[in-house]
Amino acid sequence: MILTRWRETKGWVKRKRHVQPAVYSVLIFLLAVPGFCGAASVVPEDKHEIVQNASIALSVVPKASEKFTLPAIIGYALKNNPRARISAKDIEAETYGIDAAKAERMPRIDFGSGAARYRYPMPLTPPVISGPFGSGLDIPEYDRNVYDAGGSFRLPLFRGGRLYRGVRVAETRKAMAEDNLATTRQELVYNLSSVFYKIAQLDKLLAANEANVRQLEAHKRDVEFLLKVGSVPQLDLLKTDVELSHAVENRLLVKNNLESAYELLKTLMGIDDMARKVSIVHVAVSQDPLPPLEESVGRALSQRPEYKAVEKKKRISEERVKIAQGKRMPDVYAAGEYVGKAGDAQSYKENWYAGVRLSIPVFDGGLITAEVNKEKVELQKVQEEERSLKLSITREVKDAYLAVANAVERIDVGTKAIESARENVRVERLKYQSGAGTATDYLDAQTAYLRAETDYFQALYDRETAFAFLRKAVGETWNQGAAGDKGRPQE
Repeated sequence: MILTRWRETKGWVKRKRHVQPAVYSVLIFLLAVPGFCGAASVVPEDKHEIVQNASIALSVVPKASEKFTLPAIIGYALKNNPRARISAKDIEAETYGIDAAKAERMPRIDFGSGAARYRYPMPLTPPVISGPFGSGLDIPEYDRNVYDAGGSFRLPLFRGGRLYRGVRVAETRKAMAEDNLATTRQELVYNLSSVFYKIAQLDKLLAANEANVRQLEAHKRDVEFLLKVGSVPQLDLLKTDVELSHAVENRLLVKNNLESAYELLKTLMGIDDMARKVSIVHVAVSQDPLPPLEESVGRALSQRPEYKAVEKKKRISEERVKIAQGKRMPDVYAAGEYVGKAGDAQSYKENWYAGVRLSIPVFDGGLITAEVNKEKVELQKVQEEERSLKLSITREVKDAYLAVANAVERIDVGTKAIESARENVRVERLKYQSGAGTATDYLDAQTAYLRAETDYFQALYDRETAFAFLRKAVGETWNQGAAGDKGRPQE
């Protein structure tokens, strides 16, 4: 190592011929002293510390963000979003509800056992008299301590239609849960699309604000040069500093909004690791034409899962009215029991019965009538809910059409405004540099140009968001086959 440093020093000396010979000796001495320089001698402990510091430095390097297209974002969210998973669990729960409703029609078999002590001795079996004159009298055994064990069964035969209607209600509730899942998915797709386009808009705004800051910094350099030569007053530099500070503040605000939008996107996607970095892949804006309004309204009423769900809810209410009316009908069921009883000293005495029982409601104080009237009122409420939802769906479709049309008009206006504002900035800068313009005119032109860009990007991505809202309004279902890893770029 010393030889290597000597060669380096010798080469440096050859390049610096004017260095005195005494200086050469001092340099050689310093290079030969261990530990004088940080790299002159490295002991094992130093090596270990360097490796540790290197690993720490590597650990703090930020990870590269994962890039997602809109289909990849939606595909990921449909699998991991908590609300979507909860809705899927609702379907599973309603499936068990169908099993429970079907189980009501099956026989029920129970086993029971017990022990009791009575004040007076109790018979273990009923007295039995056989023969026409009672010659076959069978006197049972008595005991104060009675033990019993046995089984019983009950099979419903007729309950006024409540059994099969209960199954229908359970099946309809499961279909409603499926419609609710579709609604949750459509809302999730729309929310993800809205956040995606908002992030794309903020990316464009951030680039525009950064360009604005660069333009103002260049203008500030021009003002400083002209101030030195005495062509402009000090006030122009103060105005430029104020406008530049405002531009930097706007850039910081847009950057913070962008980070907040990414956090919202990760929440909707169901990403648990909030330190995970994601970014979007910008895509070209769509040029889809608008279908006729009447056609979209018709599609919405036939495709919207909310409308399908409320129709099923109405059928459930109708079934519940009939179930309540069925309580006025007889309740017929088959029943049986096999039981054995024993005392302290006696063996078990067996007994059983089997038969059919009939129960008819005669008077219940108006309970059944009240339940029927209550279910009829619930049915009327669902009918009004269906009507309200129909009006709401029609309004949403019309609002989506208006939003798309408004955004298209703003895009046309914004395109022309950007061209005019860009040319105005160029002219005002040339005028200022030549002394024919003022700093105020240039700063106003730069502000107008940034505002024109902001309005244009707002309109551009408002159009995309409006189309996403229109797809939700008409009840379009996201094609899961187009999502997943296919929409994610290869790393």
